[in-house]
Amino acid sequence: MQRLVTYSLVGIMLLTPFFTACTAAPTSPPPAPPTATPPREPTPAPEPTGLPKPVGAFESGQYRNLFKEWLGKSEAEIQQKIDQAWQQLFYGDDDEQRVYYPVGRDMAYIKDIGNDDIRSEGTSYGMMLAVQLDKKEEFDRLWKWAHTYMLQKDGPYKGYFAWHNKLDGEQIDANPASDGEEWFVMALLFAANRWGNGEGIFNYQVEAQKILDTMLHKNEENTGLATNMFDPETKQVVFVPSGRNATFTDPSYHLPAFYELWALWADKDNDFWKEAAQGSRAFWKTAAHPQTGLMPDYAEFDGTPNRDPEHKDFRYDAFRNAANVAQDWAWFAADPWQVEQSNRLLDFFRAQGLDTYGSLYTLNGKPLAGDRSPGLMAMNAVAGLAADPEKSKDFVQALWDLDIPSGHWRYYDGLLYFLGLLHVSGNYRIYTPDMPKTVRPTPTPDPITQAKFVPRNEQLLFSVGQDLETVAEYVKTVEVDPGGVAMNTSLPRLEGIAAKADSGSGAMFLDELAANHPDSALILGLNVVDSLEAVNSGALDQPIDHLLDRLSALKRPVFLRFGYEFDKAEKRYDPEQYQQAWIKFSRRMKEKQIDNVALVWQSAADCGGTSDARPIEAWYPGDEFVAWVGLSYFAQAACDLAPANAVLNFARQHGKPVMIAGATPQGYDIGQLTYSTDGQDFRHMLSGAIWKEWFQPFFGFIQENTDVIKAVTYLNAPWNSQKRWGPPYANGYWGDARVQANRGVLEKWKAAITDARYLQAAPDLFEKLGYTPPQP
Repeated sequence: MQRLVTYSLVGIMLLTPFFTACTAAPTSPPPAPPTATPPREPTPAPEPTGLPKPVGAFESGQYRNLFKEWLGKSEAEIQQKIDQAWQQLFYGDDDEQRVYYPVGRDMAYIKDIGNDDIRSEGTSYGMMLAVQLDKKEEFDRLWKWAHTYMLQKDGPYKGYFAWHNKLDGEQIDANPASDGEEWFVMALLFAANRWGNGEGIFNYQVEAQKILDTMLHKNEENTGLATNMFDPETKQVVFVPSGRNATFTDPSYHLPAFYELWALWADKDNDFWKEAAQGSRAFWKTAAHPQTGLMPDYAEFDGTPNRDPEHKDFRYDAFRNAANVAQDWAWFAADPWQVEQSNRLLDFFRAQGLDTYGSLYTLNGKPLAGDRSPGLMAMNAVAGLAADPEKSKDFVQALWDLDIPSGHWRYYDGLLYFLGLLHVSGNYRIYTPDMPKTVRPTPTPDPITQAKFVPRNEQLLFSVGQDLETVAEYVKTVEVDPGGVAMNTSLPRLEGIAAKADSGSGAMFLDELAANHPDSALILGLNVVDSLEAVNSGALDQPIDHLLDRLSALKRPVFLRFGYEFDKAEKRYDPEQYQQAWIKFSRRMKEKQIDNVALVWQSAADCGGTSDARPIEAWYPGDEFVAWVGLSYFAQAACDLAPANAVLNFARQHGKPVMIAGATPQGYDIGQLTYSTDGQDFRHMLSGAIWKEWFQPFFGFIQENTDVIKAVTYLNAPWNSQKRWGPPYANGYWGDARVQANRGVLEKWKAAITDARYLQAAPDLFEKLGYTPPQP
């Protein structure tokens, strides 16, 4: 039977209209934080009469390995099973196995495959798995993604994490889910204790404390929407800290084993966390059915099932209660009731059929729709850490025999399976502040993401060129003002800078282009063919200064492609003269304190090779003088993108972002639906074929290299009608690249470029590029 669409948070969408949108509300300054309370020892477990006092792993330092203890498995066999789970779920096949997906050089997410999104639940689980297995790189990648895209930087939910996002980082809902924050905190504290703290967001201890402060002190901000994540009266975690959803709880969010550690390690509110641990243990006793041991998905603070008909029963969230109860016993031997509860729960599932029990039940044990779940089987095995051996050994064996979850529902099942493996094998452990630190390198900021005018949050600047008419027509028909507008000029003539000019590629005029697109960056190509000696001698100092003054006056980001396509044979750029001219130009920018211009070193990336077959580094002026690397993308697919990929690799090696500084489907006439290499012989095509042959690989090339490609410029030109590029095609046949020339291409284009990853014109675009115009 098909599983429900979501496992843990579908109730958010069902219960309240609060989550459809939220806007920032004015807040008053929070009061001074309370004085830190000295940490106290964990709550001692009651001592059963006539029996030795049970001791948890926190006190003894010993973690039970049920695979070894009950099944006789060797350490090697157990480690192999854990390694296989890591390899498959983190680095297995993209379509059927993995849930961990790296993004760029330093981020990654855990994907909910069934719902095609990213959740704070899964991200925090992934971080916990990583810190338990000493995988610092994966931990830091996941944390940076969460901090970049999920963390609310402002508004009423500031300090909380959005509970689910699209794959490109866009938040689907602003509100948090409380379990995500809880697991983030615990994973961060373990990371601080295991690896030590780094700088910025990798100061794990500081970041954990920020979340703890938000959890307990959000009410003090009086946002009118967001609340504390723990109910102040009952000391219980709320389902969602907002509106009515803050008036009940989710039993699987109760994690007293975590709260005990926060009571010891938090900077303040230690007494609260001690009381929260005690409160959750008492709550479980009221929430668990006295005969079956089943708990509901959602419950009132007094333990009675929530009224929501979809979540008053034992459903997917409730799978985790078995592990949470057993973990508290395994770590702290907190309450003998936890042993009784674990026995009762496993007795119920055994009675349903050890090899056949389902996944959904009413609290009194009536089966509901629901297939057999590896995630539930894993959590029931964890109950063995508290249950009697004769009641739980078969459940541990069932976990050992399970295949690693794969396919459509591998997200929740897979994560619970993996957590279950660590629990049952004794590899889910407490890392305390006094433990020796395992030295792992703290990631240094990626120089690509720190470069001038690089968009943040894995986005790309999207630009269009390269003359007044074609850009205006593009905006009118596509109905999107691009993030950048492009034009070309040259030294010494500076066509289009002081007055409108047309050199055979359409009319250009800097002031008009800027006025028509006030919220767009400028992409300017500067041709210096036959001018290098004059630049180097100082003969062109005056026009260079004039150009820089005009660009500075724009008060917007400018990407200047000095001597673009430097390696193209017909340009005849001498490498030494080119480097000298570039450096001279760069130094003049610095002398004049031009801060809104970034120099782009653009290769032709031509399939025909470079001038005199030199390597592109022959023209490279040095990292100090180059902000961006650029490349052209015309017919590069003809050589399997080899030169383009070489440019990307060069940029990676030098820590430079890449701009596709000129892209156009050379040879394709979108209006006539033809393709030709020479303007004589034409192949007629359908619009879908044109899209598949050129546009699809183009966007695929971008997507596959988002770690380094940070800007794209599409040349939306009617080449055949322009003097320089039209008949008799002295400069080659280029066709008609206007996407609006065919409805089918236009619709596909709109769908592609309106993706949130592409930055278009907006009042805050310059801020997103890291540029603040000088104040008058």
